[in-house]
Amino acid sequence: KTYVRNCIQPKNGGKACEGDASKTENCGEQECPVTWKQCDNPVPVVRNVYMPWNPDSETFTITVTTDSVAGSEELVSVWFDDKDGASAGYVFIRFNTQIQYSIGYCMYSYTPFPVTLPTETQKTWTFTYNYTDKRVVYYCNGVQVLNVVLSDSTCPSWSTNSDIWEKKPAKIKFSSSDTASDSYCISSNTGAI
Repeated sequence: KTYVRNCIQPKNGGKACEGDASKTENCGEQECPVTWKQCDNPVPVVRNVYMPWNPDSETFTITVTTDSVAGSEELVSVWFDDKDGASAGYVFIRFNTQIQYSIGYCMYSYTPFPVTLPTETQKTWTFTYNYTDKRVVYYCNGVQVLNVVLSDSTCPSWSTNSDIWEKKPAKIKFSSSDTASDSYCISSNTGAI
């Protein structure tokens, strides 16, 4: 990708722009830090209870299984809190007529996935988040269905909420409004928790 900077002539004694007018970076050449991986030992979901968790790497992964179908109006609702109990983000999947997602403190509404989802009823949803590049990736049955870097250009409320996604989660909760999640497992780059 190429970034171009527009410099205007300085006024009222201001300084002229310094540095290059453009910058070019190669994209997609590095290996992804985390890939989808089957959850070997999922446990049943307990709702509205915070579970302690200490991710030990820059990338963490949560895998949720569900048999919810489009049109059921069911919801996957996973919340993250830091060690002090402050929100560190959340992810939603709503099973409307069209299955949609939402990334908390980033989006104001639900959005359809940008690709066609796998058609099996039993679905394994995997969410990964990388602190370094602020990347959220959703997989459905091993197929990547969303890959977004949280920023001002992708999150309408990023300028006021970016600090939330910079917190390290210390616990997770499936909210009481979560009607879709059946089982889950949590992992970091070093393995399942």
